[in-house]
Amino acid sequence: MAYNLNPSVRNRTHTFLSEPVQFQRGRGKTKTKKIQRKIRLRFMHILFYLILIGGIFYALQQAYLFLISWDKLDIKDVTVLSRMPEIKEETQRFFEGKHLGNILLLDIGLLQEKFTAHRWIKEVRVRKILPSSLKVEIKERTPVALLKLDHTYMIDEDGVFLEKIEQGEKANLPLLIDSNKFKKDYEEKLNLAWECLRSFAPSEKERLEVLDLTEYENVIVRLKNNQTRLILGNDRFSEKISLYRRLRAKLERFGDLEYVDLRLHDRIYIKPKRNIAQRNFIPNANKEAF
Repeated sequence: MAYNLNPSVRNRTHTFLSEPVQFQRGRGKTKTKKIQRKIRLRFMHILFYLILIGGIFYALQQAYLFLISWDKLDIKDVTVLSRMPEIKEETQRFFEGKHLGNILLLDIGLLQEKFTAHRWIKEVRVRKILPSSLKVEIKERTPVALLKLDHTYMIDEDGVFLEKIEQGEKANLPLLIDSNKFKKDYEEKLNLAWECLRSFAPSEKERLEVLDLTEYENVIVRLKNNQTRLILGNDRFSEKISLYRRLRAKLERFGDLEYVDLRLHDRIYIKPKRNIAQRNFIPNANKEAF
């Protein structure tokens, strides 16, 4: 009887060969060995990088020297923008005949400081326009009032003295006065005056002639063509002037008034001027409240 010592896999009946074999990792972590490669920087590498960096800096230096010496970058044109012809002409004369040099080397900050030292110039913006132009934009100070000291001066909201006003010269601006010549509380009184003026519309502001700031936190106004002093206090300035205008017809029956006190919310006080005609018209009243 013949017996096959090497049967084919198909005919084998042994159970362990018929089941799929699964791979199983051993317990615990398998240590892997990392291979570290050391990079050796040779002398030739270092020399190459040094030469490369030096070449870059040298090229930049040569480019910079070329640009600051290039005549096409020398400033040739200056444009001045200003609302005041006098300031514009004065600024243009400043640049006439001056060699401003290379536009890249011009110190804009120093130039702006020189211009803002002018009493009429509040802000200056200087712009470089490549290749060879400058643009100067000027913001002028705006006069808002006249200040009475030993002399009369035109001032802006910052209190900067702009011009001295000669006697008899008209500027069509409200006059700020103080019997003590603003020796005390100067800034506080100016701020109160600006608050008062800002409360009026332009047409109303033109009717103001004098703002008396002698008393602290109290504005006394005198209108044009009217000698009556209007005591307004420190708030509701425009509202109080409107109230006075509404009551003016009623107040005129008392004749010329020395002042009208409008500081209180629910009443006003008046003081007629002392003269013979008023004594006959108002025999017993020196002060009357509404």
